[in-house]
Amino acid sequence: MKKSLIALAALAAVTAASAQSTVTVRGNIDVGVTASNVDGVKLTTMHSGLASTSKLIIEGTEDLGGGLKARFYTETGLLATTHLSTGYTSTTAASRTVSTEQSSTMIGSRGIFVGVMGGFGEINMGRIPAQTGAFSIGMAGVQNAFSNAVGAGAAHPGQNSDALLTSQSEGRQNNSFLYTTPTMSGVSAKIQHSLGGGNGDDSQGSRTTYVLNFTQGPISLEAMGSERSAYNAGAGTETGNSPAQTSSYAVYAAGNKLSEAAFGAKYDLGVAVLGVGYATEDSTTVSSGAKTTKSATGASVAVPVGPWTFVGAYARISPVSNAAAYNSTSVSGQYAFSKRSTAYAAFRSNNQASGKDSLSIFGLNHSF
Repeated sequence: MKKSLIALAALAAVTAASAQSTVTVRGNIDVGVTASNVDGVKLTTMHSGLASTSKLIIEGTEDLGGGLKARFYTETGLLATTHLSTGYTSTTAASRTVSTEQSSTMIGSRGIFVGVMGGFGEINMGRIPAQTGAFSIGMAGVQNAFSNAVGAGAAHPGQNSDALLTSQSEGRQNNSFLYTTPTMSGVSAKIQHSLGGGNGDDSQGSRTTYVLNFTQGPISLEAMGSERSAYNAGAGTETGNSPAQTSSYAVYAAGNKLSEAAFGAKYDLGVAVLGVGYATEDSTTVSSGAKTTKSATGASVAVPVGPWTFVGAYARISPVSNAAAYNSTSVSGQYAFSKRSTAYAAFRSNNQASGKDSLSIFGLNHSF
């Protein structure tokens, strides 16, 4: 009898512990078609993840008691078109041919980390998304679709990628720590530090990012600053310069340094959401002291009309690769069949010194 009671008590304890843990599986699949026209050179392609990157997220939390929780998060990219990422021999549409195809859907490819949270805030460690999206807040999400299209090689390399900070292009920071404060009166802050090694690029050194956010009612504001101290992989005698390396890269001679800053704001009027954004990046060559700067200033308006959402955006871009600033305008529409399924279409036109180009996209997105 006593043994039975002990067994029942043990079973009850295990059941209670299990009940305190939660695991969630979610994600989305997005497939779209792009049509670009760069100085008369036309290209039509299909891509996975234009409006929103196709992905599978598995995350969970465990109640540790006393207001403390443990958590884990994994985000894996999904390629719904070929299941393979594609490399090209050239960035120009006229001469591009496929050179490599490789899987980019390994578990945690878009982020994988573990952490704890409580009244003090939240601390995470691992491969964590870069906390540098302040500019996008003011661009009503228009940036995402065109950024993904450019990243997939669908259009002129000087298009929307010019408006992206290097940290945004990297997407995630390897070997990083992230602390998020509790939200007090609408104000929260984040500090992220990466020991080095970026998204497939072992030329990156350590990076520290600071973020300040204010969200209350219809207003949302965010500002960020980021410093990257790069290293020269050829300057040291150490081996194993893989992005997977977990030690600091500070032992290497300093290479180019990056300083980034961005600001975004949006205000929800009810009938429309207005937004503005600004981003700038300075790259300094340590050996010569030479500095290059790129920046982008933008504004957007999003108007919901029943199941439709229409967005117009404008950006003035000064790219490093092209000394002449140029204008970029875009319009988009999204139709919600339901809370989970949407169709979207968008058009953007750039007027650069090197010539005009345009990009059209349309596609479907389903969240689960």
